[in-house]
Formats: sequence, C-alpha cells, structure tokens
Amino acid sequence: MLLPSINPEHYFGGADTAVKLYRELLDRFPRSRIVLLDSHPREEALQRFPDHVAVDCGDDTATAPRQIVAFNQRYGRTLPVGSGDRWMATAWWTAYAAQSAAAWQQEQGWRGTPLLYFIQDFEPGFYPWSSQSAVASSTYRPQADLGVFNTSLLRDYFVAQGISYRSQAVIEPALNASLRPVQIPTTPRERTILVYARPSVPRNALPLICEGLRTWGWKDARCRDWRVLGVGELDRDLDLGPFVLHGIGKLSLQDYRERLQRSAIGLSLMLSPHPSYPPLEMAAFGMSTITNRFANKDLGQWFENVISLEQASPDAIAAALRQEVDRWERAQMAQCWPAPRHAFVDGDGQSQSAALGRMRAWMDESW
Repeated sequence: MLLPSINPEHYFGGADTAVKLYRELLDRFPRSRIVLLDSHPREEALQRFPDHVAVDCGDDTATAPRQIVAFNQRYGRTLPVGSGDRWMATAWWTAYAAQSAAAWQQEQGWRGTPLLYFIQDFEPGFYPWSSQSAVASSTYRPQADLGVFNTSLLRDYFVAQGISYRSQAVIEPALNASLRPVQIPTTPRERTILVYARPSVPRNALPLICEGLRTWGWKDARCRDWRVLGVGELDRDLDLGPFVLHGIGKLSLQDYRERLQRSAIGLSLMLSPHPSYPPLEMAAFGMSTITNRFANKDLGQWFENVISLEQASPDAIAAALRQEVDRWERAQMAQCWPAPRHAFVDGDGQSQSAALGRMRAWMDESW
C-alpha cells in the first residue's frame, strides 16, 4: 500500500480508513509493505503498527514479512519490486507512482497488474485547472483498475462525471469504534460551537468558516456567551473581532468524544462530493451540525439535525448559527434532537463485508 504519511498530524479519517482496508486484506498476503511517500514516520507513528518493521528505502535484504518503508527521501534511491508485487493506491500521487511501478513490472516481462485504487474524493478538484489536476485525472483508469469508493455518494459523483469503473466496490462510512457507543447526554449541553478547522486543507474552507463566524458575531450579541473551539489542525487562537476562535488542535479520540457529548453546535464544511467524517460524527452525537451541500451530497437527508447549506457563504453560515443558537437557548441547553438513527451510527458492517467480498473476487480474477 502506498500512503502519504502515518504521522499523527496527517493521520485523519482518510488515512485511518485506508489502513483498516489494508489490514482486512492481509490474510491473503504473507508479505506486505506500507510505502510512505511524503513523510518519514516518527517513533510515535510506528507504535500504531506493532506487527510491522521499519525498513530503509533501498534495502533489498530486509526479511520481515510486514514492513513500513519510508520512501519520502528517494533521490538516487530505489524500491525493490518483484514480479509478485501488487499495488494499493490511496491518493492520486500514490496511484500515479503505483501505476508507473506496475508498468515497469510489465516491461520486465512480468504479468501486468491493475491497481486496487482506494478513492476517497474527486482529487482533480483539489487544484485549479493545472498540471496537477491533469495528472490526478489521468490516474482514473475505469477500464483497468478496481475502484474502491469511500461512500456511494462519491461513486455516484464519479459516474456523473463520466467515470464509471468496470470493477468497483463501495465502502460506506461508519463511526470509529473508539467513539462507540454513542451516548446522548441527559444533562444540559455547554454553550460551545465546535468547528472543524484544518487550515492546510482548502476544501474544509476555514477562511469561509471564519467569515461566517465573524458575520454571526457582529450581528448576535449572544456570541459573548458562547465559546467557539477549533479542532483538527488549528492550534492557535484566531481573533475574529467580536470573539476569539480558540484553536485546540488535534484531540485524542477520548477527548474528542467528550467534546462531542458536551458541545451544542458543530460547524464543518467540505467543498467536495465526499461527506467527510467530522459532520457525521457531530450529528451522531446529537449536535446541531452545520455543513454544506455539494452536487449530489446532502447530509440533511442522513440526519435531521444536520443543517445542510445550499450555498456556502458567510451570510448563510451566520443565519444557520443564529437559528441554532435560538433553538438551544429556547431549550435552555437541554438536548434538542432525538438520538440519530443511521447506518453510520449503528450499522452492522454489512456494507463493508459486501465490499470486501467484491474486492476478494476481483483479486482472484485479476491478481
């Protein structure tokens, strides 16, 4: 499996889901490698993989059956590849590298192998029309590879773009096991707005979120009574004028769970067809959750406590915040929403089992 990084600052829902999928397939492979393309793994990251051994890139003498290979500093170095190696990609640049490696295998006279491509977003949309967006688009080979889509929403978006994978599987999102079981509090909620704040990810739209918060704050004097906390990457405070957005950084799953149980309102944007995990997690814990629609995505159809903005704008965000502050204040901060019912919260894993079955059938045929 080619993965950008396993370091904590990069290890969010997407990387975690990819690793879980990789582990589900290990029973078919006595030997496997996780090849890291962007960041050298630190010791704390390696502790998450006690059954794997860290190996230097270019070391073709390593015999450990499970390896983690740091290939981020690769100038003048090589990665040992054999005729039996099969490739799992997890992002467009990892897919481009894996497709190149598979083509090299074929040039050696070995059997050419398609990819297992774990697709978690429409990644050409990460960039302006550019070289990067063109190469990202080129990695989608619907007639050659197995496309494993993270949600049917994303798969349907690809189909709408004219990209229909001949071989495909779909994995629907599920609440992290460390956040289960969901417990809706019986005590009043805190006057807290929990913001998913990732400055490094443009599609999470932190500048737009800040403008929406600022617009709400200038129009609603109650902002003085509410705390606004940024979780994710933001580890410093942002002065928005009428109040401060307090950046509390990436939390442990236990601390995150406690915040979800205590906070009243969640604000998490995702300007792409993928639903992303934070708004689903916020909604699962009974918070009023403000997010955005995108193409065929409308999370308001999943949870009644999701406010799904048709247009993501500062004024729309501010109006939704005022509406939800009204709702909680009228209820005197008592729980406003019933316990959510959705497969994301209480699914039994049938969707993933079905997807794994399709993946294994494809492996039998193609690998």
